[in-house]
Amino acid sequence: MTAPEMAGRAASRFPQPVRAGDLAGRFLLQPEESQPVLGRVTGLVRRGDGAVAVLVRLDGALGLTWLGLQPIAWSGTGSRLVAVPVEAVALLGEYVALIGLTPERLRALPTYTPGSATEIPPDETLRIGIVRPFH
Repeated sequence: MTAPEMAGRAASRFPQPVRAGDLAGRFLLQPEESQPVLGRVTGLVRRGDGAVAVLVRLDGALGLTWLGLQPIAWSGTGSRLVAVPVEAVALLGEYVALIGLTPERLRALPTYTPGSATEIPPDETLRIGIVRPFH
């Protein structure tokens, strides 16, 4: 899916105001009934072209299972940070759901380099779409 297609679909998800700081720490879920955890949101950044991205830490096979959660879909070792376009996610209650990308495309995103984009302050308000439960 191209960036304009993702933006069009994101606009149809009834974007709601949310503080950037309120997203940090939320789990990123795969959009299916079992809702596997793909990673954890660490913050938001604004790229040089003005596009907003959600920073997600992919924690690998040993990352979040110690919390009693189901296994994570990324099977790498260690952890890495990726920047997911904000149009590719939606709010799902206390979680963030991956909507515009497949888990495979999420894993294929390049590792985010700190300092390559401007961090969005925690008190800045953005609009992010909502999605209903997947079951």
